[in-house]
Amino acid sequence: MAETTLETAVADGGLGHSSDHGDHPTETAYWQVFAILAVLTAVEVLWSYLPLDGVALVVPLLAMMVVKFVLVAGWFMHLKYDLSIINGNVFTILFSFGLVTAVLVYIVMIAAFDFQI
Repeated sequence: MAETTLETAVADGGLGHSSDHGDHPTETAYWQVFAILAVLTAVEVLWSYLPLDGVALVVPLLAMMVVKFVLVAGWFMHLKYDLSIINGNVFTILFSFGLVTAVLVYIVMIAAFDFQI
C-alpha cells in the first residue's frame, strides 16, 4: 500500500479529490460569487431604508439572506465537494436544515410579538 505523504494529501485535497478533475471552481468563479454577494448585500441595505413595513420588508430580506447563505455555504465552505452519503452532500443537507430551522424560529418569534400600531 502506498504511503500518503503531505505532498500527495495536499495535491488531492486530503480526501481523495484529484485536482486534475477540474470539478472545483476556478478563481474567476469565486470572484463572481463575491460580486453577487456584494450586490445582494447592497440591495439588502438599500431595501431596509425603503418605507416598507411588515411582509413587504421582511420577506425579500429573508429571501436574499437564504440566497447569500447558500452561496457562502456552497462555494466558500466547499459543501458541494464534501463526502456524499445520501446520493448528495450530507453537509449541504445539514446546513440547509439549520437554515430552514433558523428562518422558522425567526418567523415564530416575530409572530409571537404583540405589535401596537
